[in-house]
Amino acid sequence: MAYGVQSINDYVLIGSGASENSTQLDAIYFTDFHQAVGPNTTSPAQGGVFYGNAANGGAVSNNTSTAFTAFGVTASSGVITLATGTTNNSTGYANTYTSAFLIPGVTAPGAGLITKYEMETLIRTESTIHNNAARGLYRFGLMNSVTNTAPADGVYYEFLYNGTTNDTTWNIVFRKDNSEERVNTTLTVAASKTYRLYLCVEVSTGGTLTTTYKAKNITDGTSVDSTATPTNLARYPTDFADYMGLNLINSKVTTSTTTSITIYSDYIGLRVRRPVAREILLFS
Repeated sequence: MAYGVQSINDYVLIGSGASENSTQLDAIYFTDFHQAVGPNTTSPAQGGVFYGNAANGGAVSNNTSTAFTAFGVTASSGVITLATGTTNNSTGYANTYTSAFLIPGVTAPGAGLITKYEMETLIRTESTIHNNAARGLYRFGLMNSVTNTAPADGVYYEFLYNGTTNDTTWNIVFRKDNSEERVNTTLTVAASKTYRLYLCVEVSTGGTLTTTYKAKNITDGTSVDSTATPTNLARYPTDFADYMGLNLINSKVTTSTTTSITIYSDYIGLRVRRPVAREILLFS
């Protein structure tokens, strides 16, 4: 995989440079999926932070002609494919993720410091999506779990169709200790569409929590740009011990079909800005 790639496109994650403040971290994790990363890897690829993972029929693959053709000229130089597979079960999934313990919860920073987590991906749905005949979910964002199960803590995009919750749009999910609240973005999820998903979670020094989302259907030219707030702020993972990582997942939720559901991702980026309790002597 490639790292350190930057783009001037609107709301792609752009770094602001080193802080020179030994108590403030500003780091960007980015992959354009140049390098293959196989399923069930026990360590990242060369220079890596992102892992590919799949189980129970799910599959991860890189840079296939089918994926490039689906994106067309929208795609850059690498594409990852996440497929649920054809096994008749409720647990087949595929994902790409950073460590589930990469960053702590959204805790208020001290004066002059920042706690802000930004994430973005470009994905493409296939000709069949999760629906009544092939139930499942897509998730993208911060989570403390990298399997198909719902995370205990997280803030993320979700499209869920399980027979009880039958989404037609992207939703923002807030989860804390397995209790959740969902906010509808109103942007429709449909087959054979390219979506750009950006999510930012931050907290002020006074403890004010803000979640900003920007989601665009590039295929049709429709977009939403707003903020999401749970009615119960306790749904935010605000404890320092609420460690999370970035996850993009495609998963089944029932055994009703052997249909394989596929999504593609062109890139994934995560920007972490938070206080750190350390001093780096190399740069003193």
